[in-house]
Amino acid sequence: MKKEYIKVLISTVSIALLGLIAVQIYWIENALSLQQDEFERNVKDALDRVVNKLEEAETVEHLRSHEQGQFLFIDSLSQNELKNSDDFDSVVDYMLVKQINREGDNVKVTITEETQGQKKVKSVTTSADLVDSLKDDFDIRLQYQKTKGEVALTQKDNPEISEVLKKRISNKRAFVGDIVKSLIEVNFEPIEERIELEKLDSLIHLELIAKGIDTRYEYGVYDIDDRLHMGSYGGNNLDEESGKTSQVRLFPNDVVQDPYFLRITFPRQTTFLLKNIWLVLTTSALLIISLGLIFYYSVNTIIYQKKSSEIKNDFINNMTHELKTPISTISLACEALKDPDIGKSQLMVERYIGMINDENKRLGLLVEEVLQSAVFDKGEFKLKLEELDINELVHSVADKMSIQIRERKGVIHEEINAQKSIVKVDKVHFSNVLNNLIDNANKYSKESPEITIETKNIDDFILIKIKDKGIGISKENQKRVFERLYRVPTGNVHDVKGFGLGLSYVKIIVERLGGNIELESQIGKGSTFKIYLPLHEKV
Repeated sequence: MKKEYIKVLISTVSIALLGLIAVQIYWIENALSLQQDEFERNVKDALDRVVNKLEEAETVEHLRSHEQGQFLFIDSLSQNELKNSDDFDSVVDYMLVKQINREGDNVKVTITEETQGQKKVKSVTTSADLVDSLKDDFDIRLQYQKTKGEVALTQKDNPEISEVLKKRISNKRAFVGDIVKSLIEVNFEPIEERIELEKLDSLIHLELIAKGIDTRYEYGVYDIDDRLHMGSYGGNNLDEESGKTSQVRLFPNDVVQDPYFLRITFPRQTTFLLKNIWLVLTTSALLIISLGLIFYYSVNTIIYQKKSSEIKNDFINNMTHELKTPISTISLACEALKDPDIGKSQLMVERYIGMINDENKRLGLLVEEVLQSAVFDKGEFKLKLEELDINELVHSVADKMSIQIRERKGVIHEEINAQKSIVKVDKVHFSNVLNNLIDNANKYSKESPEITIETKNIDDFILIKIKDKGIGISKENQKRVFERLYRVPTGNVHDVKGFGLGLSYVKIIVERLGGNIELESQIGKGSTFKIYLPLHEKV
């Protein structure tokens, strides 16, 4: 897949994923907004009910404590009982009532007159038409007694009774006026005397619970100048300290009193609202996270596959070049041996046979290197661990590699400083590790290689440091030098041989031995490989 196609694919999927996330966030915000609106409506309804109950309770309490109000309160209760009883005429001081019972076309009218506890009962049967014609003679109609099918009517055509009723109405007006005046006087009492904090808190709690609001709240009673008079909140201003508040006027029917306001706020309002939509939030979050992880995995897979494809192509090109050289050399040597003139010279024959033998060995080593890489990838190799003196092993490897370095007019320095040098390693594989690192230092030095190999102790580890003054490795390539098949680019000139398997092999072996390898490098100044291995002292 071309690089441009990959970019377009990743961009398209990214836009789609971001769009989906934006839609999810929109719906979450919309759900939260709806919850917020419903919450505010419920709070307002609850506060309205609190205010109404406070005002009703104050009125009832004042009537109980007032001299005439007590009578009114008792009389009110009696009237309520009257509506549900048969003793309709047992409450008031004076009443003239007609009980009308329809019997076909006739009506039986029972007149009951009561004055100061004495009753007079008269009954008369007359036609329904006559009773209907007397409707205008009755002043007040009381409710039907549905269980008996009766109608109770108060008569007004008796002058004596009318005077009594007028007097009672006048007395009632004065009585009600006195009560209203007394209730207005209540308005001048301080708000602290009109409201008990415990009752207010209890009312607020009950009304909020009734609306399904079960979260912590703070409230206060404020005057028109924003002064706090009482409440559960100790600050001066709920708006400033606790965020958004809800407010309602207390005693809205007061006539002359300055207004007071009940304010309430919910410190954990957002948490409460989110808890109500936790299922939507959880589902959306899981969906977004899942899609994000899938997208991340897919992009990584695409990039990895592309890199693998590039590395594979580079490997095939390198392998073709590496194999082509010895094959060409062998082919040319064979052609030369066919020449009769060369066949006459034993020295020339031996020379060409030696070339064929060397190139054949080189082919074998190249094939072995590829096979070893496959074995390491599968993890199908075992190390033969033994206790060795790293100082001695380093000296042995450096001595053997010095021949190749001297051929390029180079030099290798040994700085053996480790006092404790016993390590448990696989001699063959770790020797190959050192060979690879020294060989790379030699190959990537342009002229007259100068290589230093050093050992020293650091805590419970031994450090083996191989340093060169070669071409160096860029920071970008340093991140990938230990990848299998990766080779540091050296331009179009193929003057450094290899498949890119060496450093990946080095890293695998060092880590299997319980160690670690690090790289420090600068372009044009050289590279330093550091190997840390745990010490293993003899018992």
